[in-house]
Amino acid sequence: MRNLALSLRLFLFCLLPTLTLAVFADEAYQTDYHHALVGVPQSHTTFFHRPSVASKASLLYTLSDRLVLGAVNPKDGTLLWRQRLVDSGRNVTSRGFLSAGDGESIVVSAVDGLLRAWDAADGRLVWEWSGQGRANALEVVEMEGVGKDVVVIHKEEGQVGMARRLSAATGDVKWEFRDESGDIPFAVASSPTSVYYISLHSALLKGFKVKVTELDPVTGKETGQNTLSSDSDVSSEDSILFVGANSAAPLLVWTDKAFKVLKINNIGSKHTTTVNIVNDGADDIEKISVHAPRTIKAQPHFLVHYQTAKSHWAEVYHVDLSDGSVSKAYSLPRVGGRGAFSTSTEYANVFFTRNTEDEVSLVASVSHGILGRWPARLQSYGGLADHEGVSHAVSEVVPKGDSTYAVRSAVTLKSGDWELIRNGEPVWIRTEGLTGVVAAAWADLAEEAQDLAQDLAVEGHQNIFAAYEHRVRRHVRDLQHLPAWLQSIPSRVMASFLGTQPASQQEGLHRDSFGFRKLIIAATEHGRLVALDTGRQGYPIWSFQAVDIPMGQTWDVHDIEVHERVAIVKGPGGQSLRVDTVTGNVLQRQSGGSIGSLETFVSVHAESGEKFMVPILADGSPGDVSERNLRGGTTIVTQGQDGTVRGWVTAKDTKFQMAWEFVPMSGEKVLGAKSRPMHDPVASLGKVLGDRNVLYKYLNPNLLLVTTVGVATSTLGVYLLDSISGDVLYTTTHFGVDTNRPITSIISENWFAYSMFCDPVALGEQDAKSSLPLPKAHQLVVSELFESPFPNDRGPLGSSPNVSALRPAASENGGIAEAPHVKSQAFVIPAPISHMSIASTLQGITPRSLLCVLPSLNALIAIPRNLLDPRRPVGREPTAAEMEEGLFKYNPVLEFDPKWFLNHQREVAGLEKVITSPTLLESTSLVFAFGDVDMFGTRVAPIGGFDVLGKGFNKLQLVGTVVALAIGTGFLAPMVRKKQIDGRWKA
Repeated sequence: MRNLALSLRLFLFCLLPTLTLAVFADEAYQTDYHHALVGVPQSHTTFFHRPSVASKASLLYTLSDRLVLGAVNPKDGTLLWRQRLVDSGRNVTSRGFLSAGDGESIVVSAVDGLLRAWDAADGRLVWEWSGQGRANALEVVEMEGVGKDVVVIHKEEGQVGMARRLSAATGDVKWEFRDESGDIPFAVASSPTSVYYISLHSALLKGFKVKVTELDPVTGKETGQNTLSSDSDVSSEDSILFVGANSAAPLLVWTDKAFKVLKINNIGSKHTTTVNIVNDGADDIEKISVHAPRTIKAQPHFLVHYQTAKSHWAEVYHVDLSDGSVSKAYSLPRVGGRGAFSTSTEYANVFFTRNTEDEVSLVASVSHGILGRWPARLQSYGGLADHEGVSHAVSEVVPKGDSTYAVRSAVTLKSGDWELIRNGEPVWIRTEGLTGVVAAAWADLAEEAQDLAQDLAVEGHQNIFAAYEHRVRRHVRDLQHLPAWLQSIPSRVMASFLGTQPASQQEGLHRDSFGFRKLIIAATEHGRLVALDTGRQGYPIWSFQAVDIPMGQTWDVHDIEVHERVAIVKGPGGQSLRVDTVTGNVLQRQSGGSIGSLETFVSVHAESGEKFMVPILADGSPGDVSERNLRGGTTIVTQGQDGTVRGWVTAKDTKFQMAWEFVPMSGEKVLGAKSRPMHDPVASLGKVLGDRNVLYKYLNPNLLLVTTVGVATSTLGVYLLDSISGDVLYTTTHFGVDTNRPITSIISENWFAYSMFCDPVALGEQDAKSSLPLPKAHQLVVSELFESPFPNDRGPLGSSPNVSALRPAASENGGIAEAPHVKSQAFVIPAPISHMSIASTLQGITPRSLLCVLPSLNALIAIPRNLLDPRRPVGREPTAAEMEEGLFKYNPVLEFDPKWFLNHQREVAGLEKVITSPTLLESTSLVFAFGDVDMFGTRVAPIGGFDVLGKGFNKLQLVGTVVALAIGTGFLAPMVRKKQIDGRWKA
């Protein structure tokens, strides 16, 4: 007996791993997708670098235009690590700097006045140093007898320029040089024996003279100074093309505004070489760039790249170290289209790589002979690369022996995408041009059987003989698909068992069985439009430059509306664009500014049912629509530049007239106005209580939630309005609010929520004798609206057959619309919320989830709605009826459960907005989050996928059980039949 018990325990112990694996099958990273981006690489902050001396392979580093520092594996394009150096990459005024010394295990960044050194392998912070003013230049310099250190230049208060040398290992300041001349600090350069502080001195008439101050690398003392006569050419900082560093012969190169002459100065000397620029083409030169090695061991050779609108060429120059003279070595021929050059070094040898739209070529700096030439295919990956060609590139050259070379180039395209090409072959592409998304919308795909529905509709409108003939021809036509359908049976069966998608459903753009596959139309601030396929992990199916945006400006898209296969993109000043959602073809363009002070458009219905766009002016008033036959009673709500919220209504065949106006209190300004989502279904009119009574919801499709802030008084005002009549249905005020922190709100069905950073106690609750300031915390407030505080009571309007917001029934309120009964509760949350959205389903039966963006945690969470029920009992345990209803004791602190994090372990950076869309499954909603940097998409099932079998369902076991039962039944049936017959004979 003891042996039997021991054997049973051993058997159960062996089953434990299987039971553990069978608890829950997490679908993380299967149904979601994440575009972890860094932004468009900048030419001066992108390079290959070995993360340590022992490392044999290089990594690709960049500080993007979003001021995100990242390290990318050149082998497959995966992002190894990244660091956001600013809270938001929108409207940044600093380009930032990034530098790394040869053989150093750190990379050093400078943004504004903050210097940071990062471990090149894992991105951990090594040290940081903060100075006054903005960093104007940064270099990791290498000098004989001194080693490698960091030299940074700042412009501080009082027009004082500062140059400092910091230890590369610790960040300690070794010396500093102070320039009180009032000149503009511009750059830093270095030779093996000196450090050069370069500044711009304003000339008497116009232009700038370049002043070069030589500093002792050990003490930082001034040892010499030269002022170059450059005021006739240098009109701004952009006139200076190149400042060399870590070179045996550092150079200073500038040009004039007309690109007619090139001047080259060997830093440290007064001599300047003048080169006349020869342009044999018909197009004017648009840009000149200089490429030179940044290592002391390399030969002092450099390349000058000339770019026009239709062609480009280059010239290679050599510097004589004995006398500092500059001579032209050879020229690289003019080639059509845009191109990019990059510099690589191997010991003392210098190589120049040329990247064009259709070719990659390699030359050595000593001779014009082509060392390697490879045809390139930039138009790869579904044609995402624009035909405009490349913008800039960095390259790495490895000699293979026998006069062969391996070249890999990280090319930044004009589209903003980042592509790596190895010997002409594309290896990977990163869609960095998709950063800075400002608006997005869902677009449904047509069903695969849509053609069948159209055929059936045709047959339904024909006579019986024509319909029969049409059906026969349709059946004959369908026979051509029979062989392919028969061949797909095995793959569909295997896909059903393995839980994968059959290949036949992956081809083409059509809706899947559950409605999981949709398109996301997104617009970026760079002027690009892109369509993402949710059925292929957010893969872009088309992308193009919709609007040309000047340098330093952004595309301010107000909204994107989708009607069937047409996406309407509403830009600034009344600009609009109609695009086919499937192909990306532009159907119609409307430039902005056609109507004076035009701000945007809003869609309304005409009397015929057709939708058209109503122009909205800058003051919030609708434009002239007198030629349109409007539906009577059409109401729109606008917000003017002064913050005033107004409601506009039309009578039949008349223009819009202002119906009401909401003006905030003195000292307050309107922060935002939110209405219920377009898709906000209501599954039930009330809440069934635990005692089977019903508490009726206050359901009004015209609710408008307006938030105001008082900066001087640190207050937040919340107003609930009826958008038809303008009546204020509910209002509350919060004191001690930090108006500089994020304040966001949302309204749905019969409840609304908002978050803020304020005092966790109400005004007046603090001890009057206490002089300590009130502590502050992040709060989430949830309010729910009911028709009456009493169950089974519809309120004063319950017996009214018709209710109108414009003509409310006479009541004790004096003709004002009846206010709802409001229940509210506040929760202290551990992190700020920057945006809220609602995950709702097709019919609204599934409980909603509150989606929140947490910028401090780089996360997106879904808070279950039942946890935010303001009817939770306070200060006591719930009764049996309340427990049956799902209520539990109120806790003022709401901790974020790790299961709420939709991004799991991923860090989704820069999320700003969230949009959702229902699927054909009532349990599931699609979620897409976007913003300054990343894009993230997933599915949300608040109470689980109750209407679909999960991946954990064992279909093989089910089929095996059915087959075993069938075999067992077939085997036992004769035996049972024989036994029954024998029993009858015996009877």
